[in-house]
This record gives sequence, structure tokens and C-alpha cells, in this order.
Amino acid sequence: MGDDVIAVEIKGIYMVSTTTGHTPVVLLTDDGDRFLPIYIGLSEAISINAALHGEVPSRPMTHDLIMSILENFEANIVTVVIDDVEEGIYYAQLSIKVNGTEKQLDARPSDCIALAIRADTTVLIRRSILDEGAISKDDLDIKEIDFFL
Repeated sequence: MGDDVIAVEIKGIYMVSTTTGHTPVVLLTDDGDRFLPIYIGLSEAISINAALHGEVPSRPMTHDLIMSILENFEANIVTVVIDDVEEGIYYAQLSIKVNGTEKQLDARPSDCIALAIRADTTVLIRRSILDEGAISKDDLDIKEIDFFL
């Protein structure tokens, strides 16, 4: 990787107003004063929110199914790294280890975050990406959303 990575905390799922309506974002923070909002889809927002709150649906959601597949093949998530941003679109790498071999997979940050929570794996981000995209607590204009499964 081009520069160092740091661990971030998943602060939660929130709604922001955009020109097209309300959009869910996942907020990441490194110290509680700087936040990185990443716009995500509604289904990923529901999945991340459920995992953050320990909610277990009666039927497995997509990310629960992926975790089940990994467990059944004795694979595990090693790292999740948000490693690039282009024109406001964030990119991530999901590192999975199976049979002693580690594989890197290109993935959306929202999917990586949903899996990292379930796997109890730290989410990492390139420092330069956080430095470039982070906003202060005072600049946040968000509303927390509650999903009920």
C-alpha cells in the first residue's frame, strides 16, 4: 500500500439530505472528532445497522449467508481495508484466509464493513483517504436511523 493504514471505528448508520432525497451513510471515525461519511445503499445500511446492534433476523441476510459460507469452508476474514477513492467513490479490499492461503478481493466498503462487524475484524483505511475526506463533528448534519427487523 502506498501509505500507512489506521483503524477506524464504525460510528453508525445515519441519514443525510441530498438533492435526490435522504440517503444512508455509514460514519467512520478515527478519534471521535473527524468523521468520514460513506454513502451506501439502503440494504447495506440495514445490514450494517443490524450487525452493530446485534440483531439476528429470522432468516439470514446476504452478509450473514456470506459469513456462514466462510465458516463452513473454514475461511476467515483477515483484514478489511478502504484503500482508494476516485471521484467520491470509495474502494476496499477484503482479505480472506482459507487453507493457509490469503486472498485479496475487491469489494465495496459497505459490504466489507457489514462483514467486518460480523467477523469482529477491525476496519482499516489509508490515512491519506481519511485525511482528505474527513469532516469535523460540527460539519455533520445527520439524523440517526433506526431499522427494525
